[in-house]
Formats: sequence, C-alpha cells, structure tokens
Amino acid sequence: MSARSQRTIGRRHTLLALPILLLLTLAAWASGPRYVTGPPFFTGPAGVPIGWKQPNLLYFTDPGDLSATIAHADADALVAQAAAVWNVPMASITLGQGGALAEHVSGQNVYLDSAGMVFPADVYSANAAAIPLAIIYDTDGSVIDTLLGAGSSDPLECRQNGVVEQVDGFDPAGYITHALLVLNGRCTGPAPEQQMQLRYQLMRGFGRVLGLAWSQTNDNVFTGVPTPTNGQALHWPIMHPIDILCGPYTFQCFPNPFELRPDDLASLVALYPIASGTKPAPGKQVSLQAANYAEGTISFPTGQGMAGVNVVVRRGASSGTDEDWLEASAVTGSALRRAGSSPFVAIDPSPLGSLGTLDASSMGRYAIPYIPLQEGATTQTLKTSTEPINPLYTGPYSIGPYAAGIVAPSGSAPAAQSTLYVTEFGAAFADFFIPDAAASCGDGTDGTAVAPIQVPATGWWKGVLCGYGHAAYDTLAVQPGRTFSVEVTALDEQGVATTAKALPVIGLFTPDDLPAGLPSLGLTPSAFNSSAIGTTDLSAPTGSFSSITLGIADQRGDGRPDFSYQARLFYADSISPATVGTAGGQVVISGIGFRIGNQVLINGVPASVQSWTAN
Repeated sequence: MSARSQRTIGRRHTLLALPILLLLTLAAWASGPRYVTGPPFFTGPAGVPIGWKQPNLLYFTDPGDLSATIAHADADALVAQAAAVWNVPMASITLGQGGALAEHVSGQNVYLDSAGMVFPADVYSANAAAIPLAIIYDTDGSVIDTLLGAGSSDPLECRQNGVVEQVDGFDPAGYITHALLVLNGRCTGPAPEQQMQLRYQLMRGFGRVLGLAWSQTNDNVFTGVPTPTNGQALHWPIMHPIDILCGPYTFQCFPNPFELRPDDLASLVALYPIASGTKPAPGKQVSLQAANYAEGTISFPTGQGMAGVNVVVRRGASSGTDEDWLEASAVTGSALRRAGSSPFVAIDPSPLGSLGTLDASSMGRYAIPYIPLQEGATTQTLKTSTEPINPLYTGPYSIGPYAAGIVAPSGSAPAAQSTLYVTEFGAAFADFFIPDAAASCGDGTDGTAVAPIQVPATGWWKGVLCGYGHAAYDTLAVQPGRTFSVEVTALDEQGVATTAKALPVIGLFTPDDLPAGLPSLGLTPSAFNSSAIGTTDLSAPTGSFSSITLGIADQRGDGRPDFSYQARLFYADSISPATVGTAGGQVVISGIGFRIGNQVLINGVPASVQSWTAN
C-alpha cells in the first residue's frame, strides 16, 4: 500500500482488540493535522491530512549572522539541533540542511508593496522546487516587523515572536510545497538560556511547518488543576497550544523540553506513516513496530457524530495500576471544514479557504495512530475517555475543526472504556454513544432556500440547526420603505444563552436572491456582534420589495442536535390612524416581534406607550 492509499478506514468495531498487520492510515488524525484537503483548491479526496511529499525535506539557512552574539555557524548549529528532534524512526519524514540562501535576508530586500510581501527571488514560494523551506536570520528584526507590524520584533515580544513561521505554498494534489521560518535576532544575547529558548521555539516552529496541529494531552500541566505529576509533565506534548508562564524562559517550565512526547509522535505518524509491508528507509522502522493505535466514534442519540471532543487514551500498567498520565489524544471531526462555510458566504478558493471536508460522516470520528507499547511488553490495556477542549484554545491556538470557537460537548463524559490485550500492530476500537446528549432535531420543517416557511405571527420562535451544513429559512411579507431587524441567540441544552454551542449567522435575502444566490439585503459574516450574550443581530431596509427571507446558519457551516437557538424578527408594518390632530392622540402600531421596553419615537419625540403585545 502506498502512503497516499492508506488514508481511509472503512470499518467500525466497538471495544475490540485486533491484530492489524498491513494497515496504517493517514485518516488517523491524532489531535488533528494542521491542514486537511478540501474543495475547491485541492483536487483529490477531501479530508486528507496535508504534509510534505518528499521524505527528505531540505531546509536552507540564511548566510548571515543571526545577531551580534550568534554568528552564522552557531545559528546553523542551533537550527540543526531543533530540526533533529523531528527525525524519528517511526515517521517517514527526515529534516536536513540542503545549503544556504543566496543572500542575507533583511529589511533591505524584504518589503511590502501593493501586491503584498516582497522577498528575494530564492525565498519566494515560486522557488519551492529548489528551496522548499527557507530559514531566515532576522538580525535586526526588520523582517518580522514587516511581516507582523512595527514593533513585533521587540525583545518584549520574544515569547510570541522569537520564531515566526509561515506555510505559504500548497500543491492542489494535497501537499505542502513551501514554508518559511524567521528567527528573531533580537531575542538572542549573551545568556545561554536565550539561545535555548530560541531553539525550543524553533523546534515547535518546525512542528508547525511539518503540518502538525496543536494538541491537548495532560492539560493540567497548563492549567495547574490538579497539580501535575512528573509523569504528566513528561507527557505534555511539545505541540501544546499555549506555553506555561513560569519565568523568563518557557523551555524551563517542564522536564526534557527537547524530547517529543507520544502525542507528538502520534501526530507525526498521522502525517508521515511507514506502513507494514513496506521497506523502511535506513534508520526508519514501521510505525506500529512496538506500538498500536486506537480509533472510534462519538455519537449523539440521534446517531449523528459529535465533533470537537478530545478523546484521550491511558495505558493500564501490568501491575494493575494505571499510569497516572495520558499517553495520547485525538479530536473528533478533525477532517471537517475549517474555514467559514455557511451557505451565506461565497466559497473561498484559496488553499486556506479550502481546508476540510463537508462529509458529515467524519463528524464524530477520532483516531490515534501511534500508542507505544510499554517497555518490554507485548500486549497492553488501553483505556479511552473523553474531555472538553480548553476554551482558551481557539483561533491561532485551536485544536480540531472548531477554529472559530470551541463547542462544549453535549451530555455527560462517558466513563473510561477498556480495550484489553492490544498487541504490537494492534487496533483498539471504542465507540462512544452519549445517551444523555441532546437528542432533538426539531420536526425538520424549518424551511429551505427553495421553500422558506412563514415567520411565526408573533415574530418569536425557536429552532435547532440540526444536521451538518443545515440552515433554516423564514419569509415575511413586508411593505416597501420599511426597516426591520433580526436577532438570533444561541442556546445550550438548558435553554440558556451561550457562546459555546452554535455560532449563529444571519443572511437577509430578496426574492431575486433565492434560491441559489447570496444574500443581498444583509449578512453577518461572523457570530456574536451584539452586546447580548450569544446573540447575533442584523438590521436592513425592505427597499422596494414586498417580501424578505432570512436565513439562519452556523458560521462554520456546522449543524448538531445541541445547536438550539431563539430568533426574533422585529418589524413595524403599519400605523393607525395615519395622522392625528395637533393636540395628539392615540395610535396603534402593528407589526411583529415587539417586546416590553421598546421605545417609540414619532418625529423624534418619545411617545407614551399604553400597552404592548408581540404584534
């Protein structure tokens, strides 16, 4: 089997331990690849992890000095040490130095123009065949300041900007083709710890340009609750999202900071496996030699998969006492669409806008492709359980498919499930069905773009965005020359406003827009633009139209049984009588979505409200 042909597992079992002699799959994500294929940029199957094509990835270093303290040769040695960490036997990829760049890269040859960043010719992604990975020694910080903004290279920013990475080249076939790593010379100095810190950051930067996502394993090392043990610190992944702040140098915050953890190895194997039945390159070995893997699904009672749940595995000790650390992790649904993909926005054809599959069958799936056997053991017990993702891990620190914001799991976390006697090359299967998770998907009659339903007479209603990619459409007859507003609040299972479930976005359509067009009356590209918790709102004029249609969807294009919402359409249709005498009088305003507390102005003068109903 070729590495590319092994990316799909077709079968499912629950709580079994089977010897798998010829199977290793790139559909096993660990805590999730940083990039996965999707349309329209990527032309192959969607949801496939994206790594480098070449097994020997060469990097080319800047010929200049890194700083007044770190000469060129010393900088090259630092880079080689950081790269060597990733050259492990069980992964097919090998990092090595291929030579030097043609020039010292600096503010003299890196600048912004109207087309974007300008680099020397050999550093451009167009030169990827000759120089796939460029290492820039930014002596005075001018390159980082150009990339990230003035002041970004300041030594006070070294925790964040000691090393800046950029993956800027992709092949439509599903590979990374070009990347940059920029070392901030202003973060070096006479103290050896400064160079050690830079080496630590560069090691993590290499992991990112190799295509590894962040992962969450033994997260109490980060949170401090409960107090971590030494074993947990030794199994906190190098590719953790956010560093501990324990002093001036973060590499000192945990033991053996330059040694990959099993969770890092699992992510690396997910991208660069060496399958059984193949002949490994010198110095390499079949990935599951002295190791096994685990996979399964997490499902709502409806049968739909539950994405965004962290699945962790612990090894049972032969003495009968489980290890006190978690060995590795995976996030369900890591193959899903990463960019905003609600039906109200145009498809982004760029590589980063095309990441992930729209296939709902991947929503609840997880896989951990590498779990080492305990030393000297031939079998071992694996215990899998689930946990929510830390809500701090979002945006650039996100784990799994929900970069726009984590989704709190629905229902109770299941107790650990045991899979016994897993052997070398063995597979442990564990499917979790969460019986007390949200189980209602509504009656399925919340409208479509082709056949929207009528807005309820009161202007108030509740619904569920259930089913991956689902959107609800409601229509209302209006009079020209009016204005109206829509607000949608995400609700949790208790009916309380929340930011940890759906990300509601609103599209406002004219009759001319539907069924295939984008909303021309109005759009909220992202959720929660209101000061009210969990609420998105949008106002628009009716223009010359006699009806409008509003669409409600999840910003991510997602849909699940726990994506409930409350909606309100606020619209004043008519006033009776149309005029009153100069002494004033009573009028009745008719419409929908009124509520106590609304203010009424007539010609800018506040009116005294005698009574309210929704209409």
